[in-house]
Amino acid sequence: MATFKLNMARIRGCPPPAAVDEACEHFGLPETEEFGVLRHTATETTAFATVIRKTQTSVQRLDADNREITSEPVEKVAVYPFGISPAHQRLEVYAGGAGAVEQVGVFLGSCLALPAVVDPVELDMPAAIDRVLETARRAQLVAVRVNEYAHNAYMSGPYAPKFLDSQHGRDFLSEYGEFVTSARLRFQAAAGRATVTLSPAAACSYSCNDDDQPEVQALLRQLV
Repeated sequence: MATFKLNMARIRGCPPPAAVDEACEHFGLPETEEFGVLRHTATETTAFATVIRKTQTSVQRLDADNREITSEPVEKVAVYPFGISPAHQRLEVYAGGAGAVEQVGVFLGSCLALPAVVDPVELDMPAAIDRVLETARRAQLVAVRVNEYAHNAYMSGPYAPKFLDSQHGRDFLSEYGEFVTSARLRFQAAAGRATVTLSPAAACSYSCNDDDQPEVQALLRQLV
């Protein structure tokens, strides 16, 4: 099984996919810019691109001969593959965490000068968990993480319980659902078992067989 990312957001005012593709082609991969386009393509409904962002950091090294610590600048590159469906007002970023959505939004607005506004999505975690349990085959809530928990006066969060039964998890969520920061669920996909991890920022990760990737993505899209 492989592990994948799906970070989702709403996007408003985005032009058609062909226009996004043309803008990516025009921007290219300039050496002097912070962002660059590695590759891009478009269908009638969706524009796809892989964008990089270059940043500088310092690495400390030991100069043993002089007994000194030196610093050398090193260029770091973050990769953001994404897809935009203007008709559905949906932006998907297939790498990184929740911050990847913001970085793609900066690229679209600043580098491509597109009149697009990216709006973060906040999942209702108990409702999202229920949706997966009710939609997926043989689904089970495996574990959650909460940022505030106090079982008694001698305990306090964060807390990460695991559940042997989904109903036990639902009982826990009925009291602490508003404090959930992540939830892990398993279910049966067409080619094998799949595991998804949800977060309130709609930054999801999932593990499944390659053949099941479209099925899992379709399930996660229903949550937004």
